[in-house]
Amino acid sequence: MSVNLTRPTPVIPVVPAPNLSQRDALMHAFSVAETVVANLADEPTTVNIERYDSGYRVEIYFHHQPELVARFAAQYGITTAADPHYNADSSTYTSADVLVDGVTVRGWSLMRHEERAA
Repeated sequence: MSVNLTRPTPVIPVVPAPNLSQRDALMHAFSVAETVVANLADEPTTVNIERYDSGYRVEIYFHHQPELVARFAAQYGITTAADPHYNADSSTYTSADVLVDGVTVRGWSLMRHEERAA
């Protein structure tokens, strides 16, 4: 038996395996996001996946376009909610939530009142 001291065998650190059920939930949310975006009539500004309660949620943002949120809602046969969003510029937050294959998907938009009037 010989030992090679000039080129020793690398040591692979032992890293604990991630919680696979959370990883599986995340990958499922990615799959749902891909399916929803592929079937949208309009291109969203951003698509985010975030941890929500005990799973993940997909958020689809339509920049200053609440009418696209309405189209998203119509595609799933749901209604939109339009609520005042009070900040420095008084805005309206429009959103619609739907459950797609066990994942909450929210389409939303934030519109300033002065932009809506223009």
